[in-house]
Amino acid sequence: MEPLLEVSGLEKRLGTLHLNQISFRVEPGHIAGLVGVNGVGKTTLLHTILNLYDKNGGQVTVCGYDMDTQEREAKDRLGLVLDEMMYEKGLSGLENARLYGRLYHHFNESLFLELCERFELPPNRKLGLLSTGFKMRFQFAFALSHNARLFLMDEPASGLDPLFRKNLIHCMQDIVEDGTRSVLFSTHITEDLDGTASQILWLHDGEMKKNTSYDELIMSYRLLYGTRQQVEAAEGEDIIYREHGESRHLLFVRWTPRTQRLPFAECRIPTLEDVMYYLMKGGKLDA
Repeated sequence: MEPLLEVSGLEKRLGTLHLNQISFRVEPGHIAGLVGVNGVGKTTLLHTILNLYDKNGGQVTVCGYDMDTQEREAKDRLGLVLDEMMYEKGLSGLENARLYGRLYHHFNESLFLELCERFELPPNRKLGLLSTGFKMRFQFAFALSHNARLFLMDEPASGLDPLFRKNLIHCMQDIVEDGTRSVLFSTHITEDLDGTASQILWLHDGEMKKNTSYDELIMSYRLLYGTRQQVEAAEGEDIIYREHGESRHLLFVRWTPRTQRLPFAECRIPTLEDVMYYLMKGGKLDA
């Protein structure tokens, strides 16, 4: 089965930002999390994929359609939830859905209204009067209402209350459940990816530093807790970072046969946030 999104050698220069030879694929049935520190270019990458920014090189295909030569066909298969809302603030949610629904072959107004009810979204209120969280709810309802196969979301949990954030995660899981659709979403809330994402794309300094499965990334490392003496005595290229506290001392390591033999009292599987934090602290993003 062909990938729903394929990015090959993408280049984009925007001020001091340079996205350099970005390549990755998102296969059907996957939730891919795009992560990286603020300002690293996650939004720029998504906007370049969508042709909202002109790219300086490379190729993007969506569901097999080239974004340079078949943009209309490609975008007909995209559901978008963007950090910068590109709808008419003076119109209601329903009026916006009817207006922009004309751009899609399979827009379903009844489904849109059903989703508004599910998301507790007033469809007849002007978008400009809605809070940031409710604007995100509108975008999500509209994205789900026109039979998209690939969903691109830029910080979709931004401004959402904790309850709807959970609903959003469940909705994304429902989207990919049948194995024919996928989600790519950027986020700085890494806990939203724990137990949800199957693929991690880590953007750093203009390069895709990690493009791997969530499980493979997490299970490649461990947090080891012991005495100060144990932490200081550990040696080898698999040692990534040492951290000392008043009562706890830890070692962040790549999990290899050698580190598995280290005599530490406690061993813990890290979260995605742990992995990103300690790899950056240790200056070993390629480890």
